[in-house]
Amino acid sequence: MRLSKSKVALPVLLLAGMLAPVAGAQASNVTLSFANISGANGPALSPFFVALHDGSFDAFDIGASASSAIEAIAELGSGTGLSSSFAAAFPAGISTTVTASVNGFGPGIFLPGGSGSVTLDLDPVKNRYLSFFAMVVPSNDRFVGNDSPTEIELFDAMGHFTGGTFVDNGNKIWDAGTELDGTTGAAFLVGSNAADSPAQNGFIQANSDFSVYSGLATAAGYNFTDLPDANTPLLKISAVAAVPVPAAFWLFASALPLLGLQRGRRPSVLA
Repeated sequence: MRLSKSKVALPVLLLAGMLAPVAGAQASNVTLSFANISGANGPALSPFFVALHDGSFDAFDIGASASSAIEAIAELGSGTGLSSSFAAAFPAGISTTVTASVNGFGPGIFLPGGSGSVTLDLDPVKNRYLSFFAMVVPSNDRFVGNDSPTEIELFDAMGHFTGGTFVDNGNKIWDAGTELDGTTGAAFLVGSNAADSPAQNGFIQANSDFSVYSGLATAAGYNFTDLPDANTPLLKISAVAAVPVPAAFWLFASALPLLGLQRGRRPSVLA
């Protein structure tokens, strides 16, 4: 006597069909952490404007004039303009502001050693890439941010989370070219009004020369003596995904009643 192949194969085929599309479970709950890794008495960083997008959010270009949104982040540490332009152009994107929760100052400024994080539910296609922007202080118009919109990939082309840790040195500090360097109009300096804006009419370029601010008193109560250069570690970003129960487990569990039902039936007999 033999068991009927058709009776046994059905639940097995159903199970195989359900498991096939989920060979690799995709994570979407992602924690993004930002840390100012410069030395004591070094540069501080404003709260970060962060945007998660499909790879086409190009906020600035080296050698070009800064937009009003980049000017606002570079001179005042304000991400309002970037937030508005991003929301209008990328309705499927996600943006937020990350402030320092450890060693912060005032409105969440990242002092040297400061850090902060945010956890977001991300779509592996619509939110595949991360862009970030923050002012570097004390300065008139310095900022950090990824020039290439696809520089920081959180998910690969198949939708699998890649994440990781990304470190930027002083060579990734940009001068917006919108304001002349000096104590007039510099943010984060005692006795200086950041709202003053001695116009420069220049272009965005890399600039890690902070000598004009050397030794000056900052609003946080320390003197700016640990000046960065092109090789100075400045910023660390990490992206970590929560580990969900694999989708395959739930599909397997849902198929167990089918297997149990089949097991309880008497096998048909072939002559």
